Amino acid sequence: MGELNEWELLERIEAAVPAAGDDCAVIPWGSTHLLLTTDLLHQASDFPPGTTPYTMGWRAVAVSLSDIAAMGGRPVAVLLAASAPGWGGLLPGLLSGAQAACEEAGAELVGGDLDFSRELVLVSTALGEASRPVRRAGAKPGDLLCLTGPLGRTALALHLFSRGELEEANRLFRFSPRVEEGLFLAGLATAMIDISDGLAHSAHLLARASGVGLEIDAAALPLLPGLAAAFPDEAVEKALYYGEDYELLFTIPKGRYRSALGRVIGEAVSSGVWLQVRGKRRPLPDRGWSHGS
Repeated sequence: MGELNEWELLERIEAAVPAAGDDCAVIPWGSTHLLLTTDLLHQASDFPPGTTPYTMGWRAVAVSLSDIAAMGGRPVAVLLAASAPGWGGLLPGLLSGAQAACEEAGAELVGGDLDFSRELVLVSTALGEASRPVRRAGAKPGDLLCLTGPLGRTALALHLFSRGELEEANRLFRFSPRVEEGLFLAGLATAMIDISDGLAHSAHLLARASGVGLEIDAAALPLLPGLAAAFPDEAVEKALYYGEDYELLFTIPKGRYRSALGRVIGEAVSSGVWLQVRGKRRPLPDRGWSHGS
């Protein structure tokens, strides 16, 4: 098991736990559905030097709130468990950032747990509700493939952290989960996923779950302002594979689409995951963000 990467481990878990495999667990509850998700972040892989406690707290809960958004759900409550070598002045900033992210998304921070460890570890658990959850399965050939926003946020943020431009880097790190967009897309989108693992890998996950193919037009990819300047020869590469953008990738029938929903970047096809570059299409590798890779 120790030699498997994160994605291979997740595939084994999905095989053993039938309810796993989407952005959230979906639990029928009366006339609606509860959405439940959890995420773990830790200092070494998730928070570069210069990340403020406020940003850490914000990002720790925002990643789980993004999962709720990806299911077309309304966030209700968040728990945050935290462990660190010592707390000093760390806790007030963490709590403030976590509460601010919850308030922006319309959720409430309702509790958690506190412990001591060799490294800062933050675990968030979010609860949401959706009468019509949008799953990764459901796309049909001919559906449009769309994104709610630009790519490259985390890639650019980490570049700025490395240059010591900490204020802007922290601002970019504090992404806003696309909750309102997800709610609006419920009932319109045929399939949806958040692109925390990168556009390419997320496209492969959605295609596999739906049993379709996807074709992405490289020229249609929306890039965050500043990405091309920071990576003049690698901007599209970063947009496709870097990950942790937390936009929503979704499919929608052509008759339901309108420009306010997001940017069209391709369409669902019968099979394969493809990238179209200057009129020629080639297979899009299944690569992206993976902890421990």
